[in-house]
Amino acid sequence: MSVSIGGVPVQGVVARIVQDNKAIAEQALNEMINKHKDDPARIIKEIQQPSPFSQFLDIEI
Repeated sequence: MSVSIGGVPVQGVVARIVQDNKAIAEQALNEMINKHKDDPARIIKEIQQPSPFSQFLDIEI
């Protein structure tokens, strides 16, 4: 088994770890995408939530 990390070919255990982590990340991302595609109302609710950083951005002139 061989993968390329930054253009450098890597074999063995490291290659297996990289491929496993890539597969896990892709699965998690696809689940997030599907969750939001299946429930568009949830997206609206999340967008309407106030940002936790808004208290720092409260600038008065």
